[in-house]
Amino acid sequence: MGQISASVSFLPLLEEPVSFDVLIYTGKDTQAPEDWTESGACLIENSETVQLRSFSTAVHGVNTNVQYKADF
Repeated sequence: MGQISASVSFLPLLEEPVSFDVLIYTGKDTQAPEDWTESGACLIENSETVQLRSFSTAVHGVNTNVQYKADF
């Protein structure tokens, strides 16, 4: 989440309050928290994608992207 907040220098400037969804892809055998819900892919037409820094631990690997509608 910190990387998303720090990305304001290269993402489009927004003049009004916005919200965003966090979409997490996991392995099929991953146990998700009870308050998470399953969904299909969240596809955005005419979108731009910015790849943020990836990182890995001994247990997990995380790849992060921010995707936004290009013609807002």
